[in-house]
Amino acid sequence: MRVLGVVASLVVSGMAWGITTDGTMITNVATSTYGSTLGMGFNVTYAVTALTWVANPCLQLQKVGLPVSQASGNTVTYTIWVVNCSCTGSAFNVTVTDRLPDNAAFSGPNGTGWNGGTGGAWWPTNGSNGTTWVAGSPALGQTSTYYLRFTLTLLGPCASAMESYMVTVL
Repeated sequence: MRVLGVVASLVVSGMAWGITTDGTMITNVATSTYGSTLGMGFNVTYAVTALTWVANPCLQLQKVGLPVSQASGNTVTYTIWVVNCSCTGSAFNVTVTDRLPDNAAFSGPNGTGWNGGTGGAWWPTNGSNGTTWVAGSPALGQTSTYYLRFTLTLLGPCASAMESYMVTVL
């Protein structure tokens, strides 16, 4: 009996979440029933249905550093692409976090981020611990351990965007 109580508390104690597959149709049915006020022997039931099509975004990332081989004192440009591989759903507030490489110093952003015509805007922030963020790019010459964070307000269906920054190899 005690084991049953523990199992029941584990099952009922928390909420579980799952992601419904892109393209799934959710059907919601509501019904109402009424009968005669005189207690007559009939009931009438009505039902209505609402359909909802699930359209989830699908994000893919790619990162490249150019040039792929570099000497101390020279710069490397890192570019990060984010692609919404769903052609049916937009992604909102997409956040990309990137740790500044070891043995490198931040040299500055490489121009402004390209939003791919998504209608969204990039917002750069940075922080020393990956949890506390301040607006803008870090100070020039900042070294690891340091994190860059780029937030894109909107990435539309089948759209892509990119952000890049430069470092000096130490």
